[in-house]
Order: sequence, then C-alpha cells, then structure tokens
Amino acid sequence: MIQVTLSDKEQALCRDVAMSRYATSRELGLTQLRIDTSEMNVELLGVQGELAFAKVFDLEDPKDNLGSDGGTDYTIQEITIDVKAASKPTYRLLFRSLEAFKSQVGVLVVKINDNTFKLVGWTTRKQFAELSQPLGEGGFTLEQSQLRPIEELWKRLTIKRLKNA
Repeated sequence: MIQVTLSDKEQALCRDVAMSRYATSRELGLTQLRIDTSEMNVELLGVQGELAFAKVFDLEDPKDNLGSDGGTDYTIQEITIDVKAASKPTYRLLFRSLEAFKSQVGVLVVKINDNTFKLVGWTTRKQFAELSQPLGEGGFTLEQSQLRPIEELWKRLTIKRLKNA
C-alpha cells in the first residue's frame, strides 16, 4: 500500500474539478451512486482518489470529464483503469453491478484523513467477477485482502512502458 498526501494547492484543484463535474452531471441529469453528507462530497472524494493515483503513476491531474467517464479514469499503456475512492480506510472495492466494471483494472483508494489517501490495491475485471460478493442493497464488493498490491500494478505498467519505448 502506498500513502499519498495532497497539498493545499492540490486540494484546491480537487475542489474545482469536483464542482465542475458536479455541475455538469446535474445538467445532464446523471445521478450519483453513493450517498454522503453532501452530493459534492462524493464528487470531491472521487477526484481526490484519482489525483492520489495520478501522483503515484505520474499521470495528468484529473479533469472535468463532462459527465460520466464511461468507467475509465486513466489509460496507461493501453490498459484502462477505473479508480474507486472510499471515505473510510476499511471500505471495500465497490461497483454498482458486474457490468459497471468496464475498465480492465479497478483500483481502490481510501481516505485516511482530510489530506492523506492510501492506494490499497487493484484487481482485474475478471478477478472481480470471480471473487466479489453481492451486497444486499445492490452492488458487488471485493475485500481489501483480495486485492493485489498496488506496487505490482506500478511495476507491470512500468515494465510494459519500457518494453514499448
């Protein structure tokens, strides 16, 4: 697991992107999958998780995706990745349905405190379909202990990038 601390400047970027995504989503009539103390908090958490992932993998900062991202937050070496952020360190990787897992890889990032996020691990779409458990209220989850180490994903993608260079 890798921990990332977001600076005040990075947090401001996250707030700006989250506000833009929130406004765009409401204009398009899109609904959120999670409930929080405010709908804006859900957007903000997602952007923070994406930025934590982007820092570790040396990617561009998250942007306003003009509505739904289609299930892919990043593409690295032709591998599509969906970053899922959770508001508590013990939460599991969650998708609304098996069909909602559209990318090749899903990554779980959890919030440790207001500025610190932990990249817990990752899984493939196939592994998630095989190992996840249905939730009573809908959705499917995978325990943190069943995720692969995030360092392994970084290593695999780095080796693939170097081979393709």
